Amino acid sequence: MALAGIVLAAGAVLFAAIRLFSGADPDRLPQPPRLSAQQKVIEDHLRERYDAAVDDPSSIAAVGALCIAYHSDMFFDHAERCYEVAETLAPDGWRWIYYRAVIQSERGGGEALLANLRTVVERAPQLGPAWLRLGEAEFKAGRYDEAATAWQKARDVPAAAAETTSPRHVTEVPLSAYASLGLARIALVKGDVDGARTILEQVNAATSGFGPALRLLADSYRQLGREDEATRLVYRAGRLPPFTPYADPVIDELARESRNSIFLLRVASEANLAINAEWSEYLTRRALEFDPNNPEVVLKLARILRTVERNEEALILFERYKQMVPGDYQVLAHIGSCLSAMGRFGEAESYFREALKGLDDPVTHYNMGLLLALTGRVNEAIKEYELALERDPMHSDARTNLAAALARQGRLDRAAAELRRLLEHDPENAGARTNLGLVLLQQGHREQARTQLEEALRLNPQLAPAAEALRELGSGL
Repeated sequence: MALAGIVLAAGAVLFAAIRLFSGADPDRLPQPPRLSAQQKVIEDHLRERYDAAVDDPSSIAAVGALCIAYHSDMFFDHAERCYEVAETLAPDGWRWIYYRAVIQSERGGGEALLANLRTVVERAPQLGPAWLRLGEAEFKAGRYDEAATAWQKARDVPAAAAETTSPRHVTEVPLSAYASLGLARIALVKGDVDGARTILEQVNAATSGFGPALRLLADSYRQLGREDEATRLVYRAGRLPPFTPYADPVIDELARESRNSIFLLRVASEANLAINAEWSEYLTRRALEFDPNNPEVVLKLARILRTVERNEEALILFERYKQMVPGDYQVLAHIGSCLSAMGRFGEAESYFREALKGLDDPVTHYNMGLLLALTGRVNEAIKEYELALERDPMHSDARTNLAAALARQGRLDRAAAELRRLLEHDPENAGARTNLGLVLLQQGHREQARTQLEEALRLNPQLAPAAEALRELGSGL
């Protein structure tokens, strides 16, 4: 019996040694939580990945898939514990450490985040997003020299190859712009306002649609006493998307895996629809598939489709949302906008008027004005544009359309004044310069008109109305 006990003990030790050697320890894998009936799709997702990992605990593919599932469904504690197991299976890699760092970044960082990111960039020095995150972590820790080094590395990393997976998530702003923004922040913290200005002007020249750089450049100009230029930059920045994180491929992988509508909506909302409408729609449709009774998902998809002018599809979803959330005046305005774009002006007008009983926002007044102008009621349209501008003096479309309506009535002096006011804040608005040139031409101010039209074409050489007006001027007409 004693001999048998020794043999059994030796077998247990041998079995444990085999498990240790292989790095496989299914008992360390966090089990999926029990969720509500509404979250059954998430529970099924996690259970499927968990069962596969337990069946093959030595497979980094199976264990890694479980970790990503926890992460993408926003069970961060489970994901972190799982990534620890994944790291034992791939001790010389960087991937699972980086995923843990992404979670730590969302939770505020700290020394553990810094340590993990330093390990990642040491093992994967061409991983630009990791350098970007490291710069941010060092900056928050007050280590400005270290942050500058990290952001310089991020700025100089060669651009990654374009994604080929469908639907593509197109990089909207290059990594170098985000890194340079960080370097400008350091310059400002150190009191080097002119250094920050130089960096930000270079960013703006290379990436003119990066709103955060424009806002920070406006701050630099203001500190340098260049108040007028600062005001114009703030106006331009207000027409651009707000700050969004860099399009990290790791986040995209999480989004493609996720069954959590909150996470999917967040990533979808970060996309600029002018560039990434397909990507945003894909994520929102996934959210709707997994959470079909969530009104926020329905509304988000409707707004995406309205933005890309798929109005019939958008209208169905707006009406569905209206049934889910009765009494929401904003959705009435959305329905009116869809109907107006479809040429159903009578129905649209009734929705706008109903919406305005509970809304008093510039967008709804502007849309109402546009409808009235399209249906020949110019005086009423002017009043709505003026109401829009009272609520938002920087609403450039309302001011542009107001000027056009005034010009239609022959009120050329006021039309020109409205366009000049618009150009004070937005001097690079080629459309406004063209319109001002045309108004000046009607007033008989030929040389002033020529100046405006030439500048419009310099800003946008494809502007046919400006080119045609200049040809008329040249022919003496």
